[in-house]
Amino acid sequence: MPRKKNNTKRNALIVLVLVAGAGVIAWHDGLFGITAIRDINQGELDTGTNVRIKGELTAIVGNLMTVSDGDGHTVAFSWSGDKPALGSIVVVSGEVSSFISLSDVSSVWAVWIFE
Repeated sequence: MPRKKNNTKRNALIVLVLVAGAGVIAWHDGLFGITAIRDINQGELDTGTNVRIKGELTAIVGNLMTVSDGDGHTVAFSWSGDKPALGSIVVVSGEVSSFISLSDVSSVWAVWIFE
């Protein structure tokens, strides 16, 4: 019996879509491309450096929010968009403005799967 190529192509496409989807979720949840909050607190990054950080949302006071990495390192920033729940794990994109703060924050989102 001749082998059907349609099933092979379809299976390859399904695998490709699954791998790409897993990559998007991993990027969204901060599994790669993340700067350690410790590096910001220790002054290892120049002011104006664009970063993505991941940590627990530890405080919300109006538009001021803080994110902590669980090891005592914390960064504060201002965000006027939708706010994730206090205590949730978030990924934040912004610019280093000092050793304890970010400015020009462009996104704050709660992770989907990989806390």
